[in-house]
Order: sequence, then C-alpha cells, then structure tokens
Amino acid sequence: MTQSRAILLTGASSGTGMSSGSGKATALRLHRAGWPVYATGRNVEALADLADEGITVLYLDVNDEESMTAAVKRITDEHGAVGTLINNAAYSLNGTIGETPMDEVRAQFETNVFGLCRLTQLVLPGMREQGGGRIIMMSSIFGMFATPGRGYYQATKHALEAISDSLRLEVAPFGIKVVVLQPAPILGGFVPDSVADLGMDTHDNPALYRDFWEHFVDWHQAYRLSDNPPLRGKIAVRAENVAKVLETAVSTPNPRIRYRLGMPPRLLPKMRAMIGERGWEKFVRAFFPIP
Repeated sequence: MTQSRAILLTGASSGTGMSSGSGKATALRLHRAGWPVYATGRNVEALADLADEGITVLYLDVNDEESMTAAVKRITDEHGAVGTLINNAAYSLNGTIGETPMDEVRAQFETNVFGLCRLTQLVLPGMREQGGGRIIMMSSIFGMFATPGRGYYQATKHALEAISDSLRLEVAPFGIKVVVLQPAPILGGFVPDSVADLGMDTHDNPALYRDFWEHFVDWHQAYRLSDNPPLRGKIAVRAENVAKVLETAVSTPNPRIRYRLGMPPRLLPKMRAMIGERGWEKFVRAFFPIP
C-alpha cells in the first residue's frame, strides 16, 4: 500500500494560548510545498482564508467524537489513510491550582490531552495498515517546567510529553514516527490586556491573588507581535518559524524525537541540571510573575 501524504492538522482556526497563529501558518506553508493539507477547527468560517488558498478545511472539535471520526474517514476515503497527524489544537487555562473550578480543569484536559489521544487512536489503524505514518505533537517549553498561574495548562503539556514517549516506542514497529515540538512562547498569540481578559470570573476568591494577576498581565505584554519587542519578547519565536520546523518534521525521512524552537527550550534544561532545584526555583522566582 502506497503511504498517504495527506496531513490532518487540528487547531487551525483559532487559539487562546501563546501558540495561536501557528496552525494557519503551518497549513499555508505545507500546502504551498505541495502537501495535501486538511486544516481543521471548531470555527470553519475562520478558515475561509485557507480555503481561498485551495486548502481543504473541515470542522473538527477534539471534544466531539463524531467530528473526529468524520474527518478521519474523509481523508481515508480520499487518500487511503491519514499520512501525518499534527496535534495542534489546545488552549491555555489561566488560574491558580487552589482556586480554579474543577469543571474548568477537566475541560482543559479534555481538549489538550484526552481529545488529542482519541484522535491519535482514530488515525493509527490506517497508518499501521499502510506501514507508516507520522504523529506530531505540539508541546511547549512549559512541558519542561511549570510556573504559577498556568499550572493546569502546563500539566497537560507535561502529560503530552509522557504520552509521546510511550507512543513512540509502541508504534515504531509499524513504521510510525512520533515527533514532539517544544517552542518558546510564540509572538502574536493571545496576550491579555486586563485581568478580566484572563477569564477567571468563576474562580473562587478572585481577589486573593489580585496583585499577582495584574503583574501577570503586564508581564505578557512583551509577547505581542511587533518588529522590536521588549527583551523577553526577543527570545520568543514567530508562528512562521514554528511552521518552518513543522515542515521539516513532516518531510525529513528521519525526524528528530524533539524539536526545541528558540533559545530557552535548548538552554533551560541544561541550566536546571547545572544549578540544581533550589537554584532553579530562584530563577523561576526572578524571571516569572510570582505571588
């Protein structure tokens, strides 16, 4: 069976985390390189510009089994199987560990972890049948460590790292490769203008960390898309850079296990090993917003 070149990309329509924008950039880059791309999202209208480019756009919600099954079936009918799955759909939940309602925590894991796992399960039979395939997981620098205010989101990225490592070894005998991307924060993603933008109206005792959240909002202004970002913004990456690396991960015969985009993901693990856990905690306290 000839291996499919069809690419199923999730999360192309929108994003509320620092990775928003990379989905569309990736769809465009891969399409222009000649790959058959199926760009998917919950808001198909927001994908109109991709459709105008000739990219196939589909409704897919990783919390909706029917939509995932329909997307995989269509690609299988047209190409024999999904050739590459890019698990890009995710969002970032803001909130402290003690005050975030558990229904929001569960929703975060449903989208960022469980939905991703189910879609992966749906594409694997076709990949095994054709004797190969590729699954690319969009992780984050925060799959390496965690900071205050986004612990549950960062926990989903830690989970993704573990799932990817297990899956890689499980599917290797079938010729399927699993690749992880760990980008630094991406310029131009969702940047809050106020504490109200963080969406924590339902959290217990929202005034408990008021000063911290005000600092949190101010701190993230460095990650707005601009030609000359402030210092923290200079170590971030752009959506186009993510798309370029994703193209490499899709097309190279022997991709890396992990692609670390930007200086921080390459430097910080070595730094943590060198300075030890207490030294690392001092660094996190010095660099990131802390209550």
